[in-house]
Amino acid sequence: MPGEEAHLVGAEAVQRVKRWLEGTMRVSQSYTNTDGAWAKKLTRHWPHGNKKQFSFDLGGVMRGGEWDGQMFCAEVKWRKNASDQGTEYRSFLAKCYVALSEEYMLGDHYMWITWAPFRANDWDKLTTPESIKEAVLLEAPRVLGVDDPLQAADMISDDLLRELARRLWLVVMSEKQEKLVPLDDWRGVVANFYSSQRGASW
Repeated sequence: MPGEEAHLVGAEAVQRVKRWLEGTMRVSQSYTNTDGAWAKKLTRHWPHGNKKQFSFDLGGVMRGGEWDGQMFCAEVKWRKNASDQGTEYRSFLAKCYVALSEEYMLGDHYMWITWAPFRANDWDKLTTPESIKEAVLLEAPRVLGVDDPLQAADMISDDLLRELARRLWLVVMSEKQEKLVPLDDWRGVVANFYSSQRGASW
């Protein structure tokens, strides 16, 4: 897919995820990396090497239950199949490790949201500390500032690996799932009830 077309498709995918997340009513607000000041909030830098920027696609605030008021950032991938997601996901894990190590304000939850599963044979291992460590080692020059794998391994924090594993989400979308959310009039009823019970705006 030509670069410009891929960019447009990617932007539409981010908007679709934004609508779906807000449609679940568990996200009170979300913003994309093209939404004014939020573009800066969603942008980070690699700590070492050329210190190039990277950004998450989406960020926002969760509502209700155990996650009420917590913040999230997300990477969105519109793919018809596994494609290049294995490589992209490893890079995502390294970026999340950097963000968590810097106590990133949107880092209560880190979400990978895609329309196609990938690495099916080790799907159950994708959010483990071991997978995160592997990803960080691959990006060691940019994350840790060293090239030697043994030195890099000693520098990686086991506590951060465990904490990031706890905060990771893997979400697989589908077109039908996007529609499986409360209807607009239902959301209006819930919003009115929420506001009356909590004395806060929906």
